[in-house]
Amino acid sequence: MYIIIIGAGGIGKKLVKFALKDKHNVIVIEKEQEKCEELVRKFDVAIIHADATQEETLKEAEIKKADALIATTADDSINLMVVSLAKNMNVPLLISVVNKEEAKPMFLEKEVNIVKNPDDLMAEYLYKSLKHPTVDDFMHVGEKAEMFTLPLSMKSKLSGKSIKKLKLPKKCLIVAIEREGEFIIPTEEVEIFPGDKITVLAPGEQVDKLGKLLSAS
Repeated sequence: MYIIIIGAGGIGKKLVKFALKDKHNVIVIEKEQEKCEELVRKFDVAIIHADATQEETLKEAEIKKADALIATTADDSINLMVVSLAKNMNVPLLISVVNKEEAKPMFLEKEVNIVKNPDDLMAEYLYKSLKHPTVDDFMHVGEKAEMFTLPLSMKSKLSGKSIKKLKLPKKCLIVAIEREGEFIIPTEEVEIFPGDKITVLAPGEQVDKLGKLLSAS
């Protein structure tokens, strides 16, 4: 893919790292000279030191051949202006950080895939780690459900039991098991063992119950 990234701050730099690792063609647009220089020192990536809200800058980045544009700045007005220009130039995939909740409708109106304020996401993740210390990872599924990963404790009394014998709480579903780096599609007959990372889809209020169930010895 040919990807244009707007902003070379913390998020932009991480995106560059991941995109280059997957061998995508990447170009970055950044207005601050210092950030441009820092990015060039770390990565072998094309970067344009200019204002991304200017149409000429996007043309310089060869936006007509872009498969995706990702806006990562901390200013919603800049992100919105850039994705609006990109939409008019027929970029197939538009993604943007949205820093303020009230700005969401304007991005959604332009059919932009949005990502919540990174500070909010991190705070939420940290709080859930505090609230559910046995849980490794979280993801919202709609407003009431969550997908999360729990490791089966080394002393778990469930070791060696098949999924159909686990007596999971209602509306809870095991959707994946990771064992020693291997991915296992769970069926009723699959047995679980200590060290397994078990990914579950369930109502949010069931997280604690499942944590206790899988860690019980």
